[in-house]
Amino acid sequence: MFEKIYREFEELFIIDFNRIKWDFVKLNPMERVSLLIVEDESSFREMLKEIFESQEIYKIDTASNGQEGLNKFIKNKYDLILTDVMMDALTGIEMAEKILKIDSDQKIFFVSSWSSKKQMFDKFEKQFIEGNFQFIDKPFDLDEFQNRVFLFMNEKLSGVIFHILDRKAMNNVITKLEPYQILALHREILNRCIFLAKELTNKIYTRESISALFLKDRDYMKSVSCRFDEIYCRGNVCLKISPKCMTNKLKKQIEIIVDLIEEIHDYYRRFELRKKI
Repeated sequence: MFEKIYREFEELFIIDFNRIKWDFVKLNPMERVSLLIVEDESSFREMLKEIFESQEIYKIDTASNGQEGLNKFIKNKYDLILTDVMMDALTGIEMAEKILKIDSDQKIFFVSSWSSKKQMFDKFEKQFIEGNFQFIDKPFDLDEFQNRVFLFMNEKLSGVIFHILDRKAMNNVITKLEPYQILALHREILNRCIFLAKELTNKIYTRESISALFLKDRDYMKSVSCRFDEIYCRGNVCLKISPKCMTNKLKKQIEIIVDLIEEIHDYYRRFELRKKI
């Protein structure tokens, strides 16, 4: 009985970066990814622009066809290009061919319902294999699309999976993350802690009650090398302070939240075993 119930919650102990929602991540305007959206259908172009602007991760520019997209690329250069395939003036494929002659490592994400996509994969096999090109069929799930675009620009996160209670695996992952990526992981683990506590032990945690635990740790301020006192910090993430300070705080807070998850896990397991006996 316990094994069956436990399996229902097992996925909540697994972190898969491909499934984390990144749509809340915000970046400083100077650090944002430059994104060119090339789409001849104005309503779809504006929808994509609105979606990606709302994330505050990207600096957006748009073009209404492949030729305009190429002209803007030559003038500005971009970290990422999202493009339709079938367009007037220049198709997405023709535009990509010309762009590759200028920058062979340019990242391009094709968005299309074009039926002959095999031809595109054959033409750009090297770019797809090396990970500089991606493709998604219309219609698509918006959350999945946003995640794929984010992971396309954050390659080291794609395919990363680990168990929350595996401290070594988690520490190995965190050491490779940028502060804003650790913030997303922090939020993910916090949400799971709150859900697990409610579902498995009928104990209600909130963001506020968990935040209060950070400063109850006697060595918290010392461990995060924070130069402000507890009254100033109040356990929050000081986004305007140094990235190192922010990273140290998030790491320590993740440790505290994972401690809670371990307590929930152990409590639930003991409870189920007692019921079984």
